[in-house]
Amino acid sequence: MKLINQSLCFFAAMLLICSCSTDPINESEDLTSNLEAPVDVENDIELAQEVLAVLNAHRATLGLNELQWHNYSEDLAVGHSNYMVVQSQPSHDNFYERSAMLQQSGAHIVSENVAYGYMDAESVVQGWLGSPAHKEALEGDYTHTGIGIVKNEMGIPYYTQLFFR
Repeated sequence: MKLINQSLCFFAAMLLICSCSTDPINESEDLTSNLEAPVDVENDIELAQEVLAVLNAHRATLGLNELQWHNYSEDLAVGHSNYMVVQSQPSHDNFYERSAMLQQSGAHIVSENVAYGYMDAESVVQGWLGSPAHKEALEGDYTHTGIGIVKNEMGIPYYTQLFFR
């Protein structure tokens, strides 16, 4: 019995030692790290442009203006899409920071749609149109947009679209 207790204590001690991280804790790190994409993250620009084309075609049927592409909001959207890939879930985390950054650049009103899993432009736009809140953004009084689409290791796309005027 004593041998079993000693063995269990030894095993527990080894488990404790091996489970501790030696990585330094960076207390200054905050949740706004998703505002910029790492250099090696690429936007699926072809799919993003298809999304914009489908969206603008929909807006035209309603007599709304076309949304113009905006590079800075694209960068913010790519950063957030990458963040969602890392988190393995869609979210609007830190939207207010992205909005504030666009407002500092002259935007008056900002909105955002996110999605994941849609494999083509038509299906993601139709998915957004099926949701009242997302549809409101798609059909809102905006002039510019940036779309970031980042795929995870299995090829599943995560979408962020920022809207503003």
